Order: sequence, then structure tokens, then C-alpha cells
Amino acid sequence: MPGARTAVTASVALTIVDVAHTIVALAAYEHRIGVVTHDGSGLVEMLNTIVPLRELSTATFCLLLLTLLTAWASVAHWVIRARRAGPAVAPTAPGARWWMSAVIAVPLNLIAAVQYLNATANGGEYMRTVLAETTLLLVAASAALVTTTTAGIQIVRHSAAKSDGSGVSPARAYG
Repeated sequence: MPGARTAVTASVALTIVDVAHTIVALAAYEHRIGVVTHDGSGLVEMLNTIVPLRELSTATFCLLLLTLLTAWASVAHWVIRARRAGPAVAPTAPGARWWMSAVIAVPLNLIAAVQYLNATANGGEYMRTVLAETTLLLVAASAALVTTTTAGIQIVRHSAAKSDGSGVSPARAYG
């Protein structure tokens, strides 16, 4: 099913871009702390001399938004096609896990984004900048998104395999 392949590919791309964005955001965050507290030597400073972290962070954020929209559209397309393919079936454990992880991942990513923006804003207080919760929220938000996309990929693959053999698409249970 071409819709399933597109949904899986877009979800994998979203996961990769989200992890890359998190790494760049943490590097920019560490650079901001390192400039104030350290001598300016290290891997992050070397990366900053090659590609300025402020511009790289902005570019990865834009790429993240683009892949998020692409993944959302491709999964929505797959759900619509799967609903048309066959009758509804009862929800299963993978579907519940997908929805629950999405319910956790969306607010967690929003909270992490707001905390990161507050901590790195121009004129932000130094003590707010070095809070460990900012780093932990970024890592937790990325892990939640990876978990959600992994569960979604499993559902898409499982439903594509089922619909190929029986003509009934279990995707209707998840959407």
C-alpha cells in the first residue's frame, strides 16, 4: 500500500530530524552556558566556528516544522485510505499505545519548546539558563516523539500487512 510506505517514511524522517534538532538545540544551549562560565574551548565551540549554532538551530527548527507537517499529512492520508479500504475493527493494544504516547508527546514538546525559548531568550537570566530542567525537558520531549512515531510505524506496518492478506484494514481501529 503506497500510503503506508509514505506514512512510514515520513515518520522515520520526522524522528531523525527531531533527534538532530534536539542535539543542535542542546549544543546551542551548552554554548550559551559555556561562553559565560568557561574558556570557550570544546567540541560545541568548534562546531560553532564551523556553522554558527544560532543559524543552525533556526534551520533545524524550520526543517522540523516541515517534516512535522509532511508526517502529519502522510499519516492522515494513510488513515483516510485505510478507512475506505474496509470495515472498522475493535481497537487493539498497539493503537492505544500510539494514542497515549501522542497524548503525552504533544504537550511535553510544547512545554519543552516554551521552556527552551524562555531559557535562551535575549536578556534571559543566567540562573534560569542553566537549569537542568531545560535539558531534561528537551530530551524527554524528543524521546516521547520517538516513542510515538515508533508506535505509529508499527501500526502502519501491521495494518498494511493485514490489509494485503485479508482485504480488511485494522487501521480503522486507530484513527
